[in-house]
Amino acid sequence: MGGLQGVKVIDLTAYAAGPGCSRILGELGAQVIKVEPFSGDEQRTQGMAWGMKFKTEFDDAAYDCGSFNKEWTAINLKSSEGHAFMLKMLEDADIMITTFRDNALVKLGLDYDTLHKKFPKLVWGQLRGYGERGPDKDMKGFDATAYSARGGIVMSFPNAGPNFEPANAPIAFGDWNASNALSAGVLAAYAGALRTGIGDKVTTSLYHVATWGMTSAIIAQQQGLDHPKSRKRAKCPTNNSYVSSDGVWFLICFGHYNKYCPLVFKTIGLEHFIDDPEYNTLEALSANGKYVEVVAAMDEAFKKKTFAEWKPIFTEKDIPFQQCFTVKDVLADEEAFANDQLRKVHYEDQGYGDDKSYTITTAPFRLKSIGDPVLYRSRPIGYDTRKIMQQHGYTDAQIDAMIADGSVLQYAGKPVPEVALEPNYGISPAKALKAGGKS
Repeated sequence: MGGLQGVKVIDLTAYAAGPGCSRILGELGAQVIKVEPFSGDEQRTQGMAWGMKFKTEFDDAAYDCGSFNKEWTAINLKSSEGHAFMLKMLEDADIMITTFRDNALVKLGLDYDTLHKKFPKLVWGQLRGYGERGPDKDMKGFDATAYSARGGIVMSFPNAGPNFEPANAPIAFGDWNASNALSAGVLAAYAGALRTGIGDKVTTSLYHVATWGMTSAIIAQQQGLDHPKSRKRAKCPTNNSYVSSDGVWFLICFGHYNKYCPLVFKTIGLEHFIDDPEYNTLEALSANGKYVEVVAAMDEAFKKKTFAEWKPIFTEKDIPFQQCFTVKDVLADEEAFANDQLRKVHYEDQGYGDDKSYTITTAPFRLKSIGDPVLYRSRPIGYDTRKIMQQHGYTDAQIDAMIADGSVLQYAGKPVPEVALEPNYGISPAKALKAGGKS
C-alpha cells in the first residue's frame, strides 16, 4: 500500500490548476473521481488555444495534462438526486478538491463549513484566483490574469526587441505551479486528519503562488532593483547569461561572487580583476557600479570560444553552467527522458510522426514505494458514471432512472481502450520516438 493507495479524492475542478493537483494525487496512488457538468470541464475546449491543431473525443493531449489517472462521472448538482449522489461519494471520501468560487459552493451546499459539519474528517482543498480576504476575493481568476499578469511575471520577462512589450508567459505556467502548492497543503492536512480524526480547509491562490515565485524580485525591488532587468547590468556578474562565439546562450551561476570570481576570472583570461579591490567583491561593485564593466569584459571573453569549447572547460573547473534551452531542446533532452520527467504517449488520432505520439510531463516528485507511476488517459464525459454509482450502492434500475431524469450522465458512445502509459525507464529521445504507450 504505497503512497496514497486507499485514499479517495473527489475532484470538482475545472481548467488546469485544480485538476493538476488531483492528477498529482492520482499519480501518488489515490482513487480520484472527477465530477463534471454534462457539458464537461471547459478545459476540454482549450487545446486549440494552446496551439494544438485538433482533437477528438478520445485524443486530447491538452486535457490529459491535468487528467491522468482519474475516474469520470457527470452529475447535475442542482438536481436533488444528483446532489444526493455527490454527498454519497463524499461520505467515505478523504479529500475534496474544488476550483468553484465561494458563492457557487454555498448555493450547492458544497462549501467547507457545510461539508465539515457533515463529514468532519474530510480534507477540503480550494484553488482560488485571489485570496480569501482581499477586495478581489470573489473575482474570477485565471493563470494568465491572476498569476502571470497580477503576479508581475509578464512585466519581468519582456519580449525581445527595441520597444518594450509585456511577454506572454507559456499557457498554464502558473496553473501547474499552483497545483503543486495545493497538493502540498492538502497532503499536510491529510496527515493532520490521520493523526487527529479532524479534516481541514486548505486554500491557495494563483496570485499567492505567483508572489511566492517572485520572492527574490519582490525583495530586491525594495532595494532599488527594477524589473525587467538588463543582463548587461547584472549586480553579480558571475550569475548571469552570456553568449559564445557561435551564438549559443548559456548561464553560469556563482552567486557567491567574492569566493568564486577568482576561479572564473582565471578560467576566462581576466586575471587582472582578481587582485583589484575595485572589482573583486560585490561590496565594491555595489558601491562603484563597476559590475557593468565586469559584465562587458566577461561578454568579450566568452565570445572568444565556441560553446563546444567552453563546455569541457566549465566541467573541468566545476563551474555551474547550462545552455539556455528552448522548448524544442527540452523535448530532445535525454536527461529528462531518463528521469521520466518526459514520457511519450501514443494518440491514434492526434499524435504526430510515425508513432503518432506526444511527449507529456509527469509529476515532479517520486515515492520509492510507487516508482515512476503508470498513467491512464482521460475519458469522455460521464464515462464511469454507472460503475462509480454501483460502487456507492446504487442499483442499475436507480441509475437508469437518474440518467432518464437528467440527474446524472452516462457516456453512451463506443468504449475507449484501456491503455496504460508505462514509464520509458531511461530510454533515449531517439528510441522514445518509437515507444508510445503499452496496452
